[in-house]
Amino acid sequence: MLIYHKVESLCSRDQLTVTVAQLEAQFSYLQQQHFSPISLSILIAHINKGNPLPPKPILISFDDGYRNNFTLLYPLLVKYGFKANIFLVADFVDRQSPTPQESYLNVEDISQMDSHLVEFGLHTFDHKSYTSLTASEIETDLQKMKQRFAELKIDCQPCFAYPYGAFPKRDPMLMRKWVALLQQSGIVLGFRIGNRINRLPFKKKFEIQRIDVKGNDPLWKFKLMCRFGRKWLPF
Repeated sequence: MLIYHKVESLCSRDQLTVTVAQLEAQFSYLQQQHFSPISLSILIAHINKGNPLPPKPILISFDDGYRNNFTLLYPLLVKYGFKANIFLVADFVDRQSPTPQESYLNVEDISQMDSHLVEFGLHTFDHKSYTSLTASEIETDLQKMKQRFAELKIDCQPCFAYPYGAFPKRDPMLMRKWVALLQQSGIVLGFRIGNRINRLPFKKKFEIQRIDVKGNDPLWKFKLMCRFGRKWLPF
């Protein structure tokens, strides 16, 4: 499972930003190696109903819902026939900025993307780290998030990505409270970073790891990450 954020048309890339050329080279590699990008709904159907996954399944995700996910990522998805999953921050939808790279998807963008290629997940109401919130504040955030998406008529899969990848990994009791709150909101899967491959069946459905693809990762490193299923290698 891979996690991205922004896409840039020019050559300016950073921790959160990959270029179109860089992303296309990665997609081309995935296609050559016969990886099968899957959607969140396909993953849920596999977990809940035992539906088979395609050979070499890989889940491609983008966090935060930047508008370049529509203008630059989506054409590549159409070109390669790839599926991707965008975790949306409810309060960021329709938010525009003088800087295109800091603008977010609007409702029209979302409606124009083919649902067979793009699905949406949940990424809080306003992107506060849940590790800084009380249980009551988390519950309020989840309620506001669901209400906002309902008002915007945006269909989201019941999958949640933790902002900043932060979760109480050293506090099992607090994690159980988190999971209870998420489940009360109808959420069935929780995603962190972790930078390792996930073995099926999942041991912890609310701590699913994703490999963080950064703009300063060269292609050879991306290939190794996909081959070995981990970000950091012992050599």
